[in-house]
Amino acid sequence: MEKRAASLFRSLILALIPAAVLAAGPSPGTRDFNVADYGATGSDIQADTSAIQRAIDACSSQGGGRVVVPPGARMTIATIVLKSHVDLHLERGALLQGSPRHSDFTRFSSLPVTFDPGPPPKIGVIVYAEGAEDIAITGPGRIDGNDMAYVTDKGPYIYTCVELRPFTVVLRNCRHLILRDFSLTNSAFWTLRLQGCDDALIDGIRIDGDLRMPNNDGIDIDWSSNVRIRGCDISTGDDCISLKTAPLSDGVSRPCENVVISGCNVRSRSCGIVLGCDVGGPIRDVVVSDCIIKDSHRGVAVRLSLGGSIERVLFSNLIIETRIFDPKWWGRGEPIQVAALAWTDHSKLGVIRDIRFSNLICNSENGAVIWADEPGHIENISFDRVSIRVTRPAAFEGGQQDLRPNGREQGLRTLPTSGFLLSHAAGVTFTDCSVTWGPNPPDYFRYALDASESPGLADAGLAGGAAHPGMPAWSIH
Repeated sequence: MEKRAASLFRSLILALIPAAVLAAGPSPGTRDFNVADYGATGSDIQADTSAIQRAIDACSSQGGGRVVVPPGARMTIATIVLKSHVDLHLERGALLQGSPRHSDFTRFSSLPVTFDPGPPPKIGVIVYAEGAEDIAITGPGRIDGNDMAYVTDKGPYIYTCVELRPFTVVLRNCRHLILRDFSLTNSAFWTLRLQGCDDALIDGIRIDGDLRMPNNDGIDIDWSSNVRIRGCDISTGDDCISLKTAPLSDGVSRPCENVVISGCNVRSRSCGIVLGCDVGGPIRDVVVSDCIIKDSHRGVAVRLSLGGSIERVLFSNLIIETRIFDPKWWGRGEPIQVAALAWTDHSKLGVIRDIRFSNLICNSENGAVIWADEPGHIENISFDRVSIRVTRPAAFEGGQQDLRPNGREQGLRTLPTSGFLLSHAAGVTFTDCSVTWGPNPPDYFRYALDASESPGLADAGLAGGAAHPGMPAWSIH
């Protein structure tokens, strides 16, 4: 009787809902501006760019709605500029590909860091917005960076490229953003950059970059706040998700803060999820949880090379698998890295403090590295229920650590491999942590814990022996 009553109630409710609400497609009242109606045909770069821009301008001028790239449409474009209250909606099979000519782009974003004299290079952008609010890019279509148009040599592990390569998407000084369900592929430079933005949801997007393409970061959160990244699948040569306060900020100065990253799967020839290293201002109040990082050169990292600060960060419930790749990519198989080293001999250095790692399972070709060359820059780092299994490198040379960028040297530093390698890190604590070793460890595999000049070390919560019989488990000096 109860089941029949529930069924009747459900039928009554459905009967009262208009058919338009139940059907797939926009909500009632949503206005669609189909780019085909504004002259987009897929036959000419400049004509299609202009047609899409006319649709965006018309949508914004009429109070907002969806600018629709229809199913199966394939267009090569230069720069399009999103406006307030516009949802750029890419239907299934729709493709917007960036122009193969950098000279076609009309909006630009600065290179994030340079120490060369003179003005920094300006890099073109395929999809751009500045000072807009209530904007969206939604799926299930695709935006493609046309990366191979900018490659001059296909090396076996990393490509050589022309100097000027376009960003795929840059949103600058924007508020109330939704980026959902679409795909970003084949980026020639950074894929998605939020610069000086506030209140952004990045939900369920797929980023598929070439694993040999340099500088094709997945998501860069740069001087931005109140950002949620969830349920994304990211594969890139460079860092998958990176939080920054880049020195060349085009006048943006808000902190990078209140960022939540959850439920993502990532793979990188550099770092899976990293805070830094280009930190010209504060990065703080960040939560990273429930993610899987596999087949990466470095797992998670907190890296400081300039005068900013990184503080109050939680990493929890992560599975990390790393392996060593070609040294042209930063990283050396570390599942965890916390590093504070000056980028140049003249760079001032800030502080990393109050970083917690909890409930991490790591299987890697190197151990965790917490390193500064001098005291005062790393403090209060805690490890709780972190297990690391260190295995022999399968393809590339081990026994080295990557501390780049570092004004003292730009190559790898020869250092042994330990489960946890500490230098000038104050207040490091371990609770219910462990280090184990794979079979046939090489000679440079050493201790469960190798710590130097690290006051306030609380190591009672770390279990595990040395890599070789007869060697002490810990080396503290």
